Amino acid sequence: MYQFTPDEIDRSRADYQAKQQGAEDIGKKRVGNLGEIAFEQFCREYVPAEMWEWENEDAMRRCNPESFSGHDFEVFGYKIDVKTSRDVSAFLPQTLVENDSEDDIIVMAWHRDNEDSLILLGWEHMAVLKSKVRTGEAYSGDEPEKLQHLAAQPMNSLQDLGPNTAHMNQKPDNPFHPGDRVKRADDEEASEAVVVEVLPPETKVELYGQELDGEAVRVAFPSSLDEGPGDWQGFSKALLSSYCDDQGIKLYTYKPENLEFVE
Repeated sequence: MYQFTPDEIDRSRADYQAKQQGAEDIGKKRVGNLGEIAFEQFCREYVPAEMWEWENEDAMRRCNPESFSGHDFEVFGYKIDVKTSRDVSAFLPQTLVENDSEDDIIVMAWHRDNEDSLILLGWEHMAVLKSKVRTGEAYSGDEPEKLQHLAAQPMNSLQDLGPNTAHMNQKPDNPFHPGDRVKRADDEEASEAVVVEVLPPETKVELYGQELDGEAVRVAFPSSLDEGPGDWQGFSKALLSSYCDDQGIKLYTYKPENLEFVE
């Protein structure tokens, strides 16, 4: 199992995206977003970037409505849905099959009441969950009334579905975060800019016709931000990407090593 502790940016984006989505239950959608962010961090740590995709990465980063995809992630070719709940009964095989029977794999995430911590409990093939439900229906009464089995494999075993390289920790070392003031490295004449968003390796960003190996940092210049209708300096740094996207503010892409903090 893995514990995930969301930071301010994670929590702000999860909440604001849920509101932008127009979800009937904002709280349920928010914790669902946090569960996806938690699993994304697991993938970034342990799964090669070219072998997985988060369907809602762009929507979450820019706090836009997501595309109603039938699954949240695709990992090693498997369609994966992340189920996040405070109520452990939500992870019973019967419940999982009734709520989502089309995906290949279900990842289960539990969250604390105040949403400041989540635990990735494990995962299971949907085929296994369906088989367990069928077995339970055929042999009802064999399972203890007060002790119900939650079918789940440990998170680390998910790596076994892919090549051996999946066991390598490959999360890039990038010091920049939204809201940081930066300038082009080793250039005394460079103008100050503001980090708006950091794009993870799996987004496959291109710069000058070449795909970046690692994260990409996108910045905006204060003069461009000032042209927008809002007081951007008073915004949550988590929402700068959403603001720039809404207002069509031009962003510039850099490799992390080509930027430095403004002193």
